[in-house]
Amino acid sequence: MEKISVTVRIPALGGTYDFIVPGSMAVRDVQQLMMKILVSEYGVSDNISDLMLFGMEDGKALRPECSFAQLGVSDGAKLLLI
Repeated sequence: MEKISVTVRIPALGGTYDFIVPGSMAVRDVQQLMMKILVSEYGVSDNISDLMLFGMEDGKALRPECSFAQLGVSDGAKLLLI
């Protein structure tokens, strides 16, 4: 399974975080994993729904049912989670 490194800006937390994620995993599943990490590491509330990942280069929302590989998201991508 290919893994890619992405940098995710999360305005609600006022920070930017680096994640290594499976390129073949659906965006919605990656978002859930990110939230689990943020809850366990930073005590962020896990009562958050309707999150969306966006590409910082083009500002487009990443379709939750598609994988990063299908969307052309590659190593070093910069994303926004709101």
